[in-house]
Formats: sequence, C-alpha cells, structure tokens
Amino acid sequence: MEGLMQRLERAVTRLEQMSVQPSSSMANGDCVNGIDGGLSQCVEAFDMLMSGPVSDYLNNSRAIGSGVEKHAEMVMNALQTQRVFLKMAATHQEPAQV
Repeated sequence: MEGLMQRLERAVTRLEQMSVQPSSSMANGDCVNGIDGGLSQCVEAFDMLMSGPVSDYLNNSRAIGSGVEKHAEMVMNALQTQRVFLKMAATHQEPAQV
C-alpha cells in the first residue's frame, strides 16, 4: 500500500509540473493550468463515454420505461454533475496548503 501511495504521489507531482509549464502552442497567456480554454482530455474522454455506452443505456432504459427509465434519468443527472466536477477540477489549481 505504501508503494502505491508513493507512485500516486509521484504521478500527481508530474501532472502538476506539466500543468504549470508553458506550452509553445499556448503562447496567448489565456491558459489556466496548462489548458487553453478547450476541453481537457479527461472531459473529452468522459464526453465520449456519455455519447457512447451511456447514451445506449439511456435509450434502452427509456424503451423499457417505468422504474428503469426513472433510474436511468437519476444516473444521467449524477453523470452530468460528475462532468461539471471534472471540468472544474481540470481548470482550477489546487488550493494552497495552510
């Protein structure tokens, strides 16, 4: 477990370093955490998931109707909230440690 925590900490450190390094393609100064205003990779991947298997799940649930459809709508609401969180996390810096 200790080894996994160390690997995770190293990975996070590398990601943080990458996010603050200026990129030659982002020379306009409008980037936040290395993101130039476009969608981050995690949000793009999440959108692909939403437009693929999740969309199929919703369509099938609607076809079944009743409680299954209601459950699918609750899942969709939760996933939309998750997308908002992912987008926010990708565009904001970690708060300073006090």
